[in-house]
Amino acid sequence: MNFEDFRQIVAVTSLEKLLFVGLGNEICGDDSAGLVLLKMLEKRKEFGDSHFISAGTTPENHIQEMISTEAEAVVFIDAVRMNKKPGTIEIIDRDKISKHDFSTHSYSVTLIESFLSANGFRSFYYLGIEPLTTKIGEPISGIINESLVMFFNGS
Repeated sequence: MNFEDFRQIVAVTSLEKLLFVGLGNEICGDDSAGLVLLKMLEKRKEFGDSHFISAGTTPENHIQEMISTEAEAVVFIDAVRMNKKPGTIEIIDRDKISKHDFSTHSYSVTLIESFLSANGFRSFYYLGIEPLTTKIGEPISGIINESLVMFFNGS
């Protein structure tokens, strides 16, 4: 998947009603990929009117902030073990979230989805990035950085 494919998928929601939530741990190698991709998306003019929250490893601590955006759709972005080539970026179907270990964070992202759904959110997207390593103390790997750049370049 590339940026243009992704942009078309979320284009069904007006930009001001779109929320991006980056998940991950900055000190665990490629687990930070969701946070890095969030920052890259935030710089794009295509999403200039959208909302962005860097939730790190505790998305549950940002629920009120998510609700206060008055968004209708949320895109959760995280490193995900999908058994694909490291650096693969793709939208994950909701029914496959638990099978792919979308979130290793303290609360399940699907539990957070349930709460947001009860507070006006209508659409949920899960953008996963296959990590190479999530070892503590490691930086994000070169192959993941490359994949994130290629995501925007249409490759």
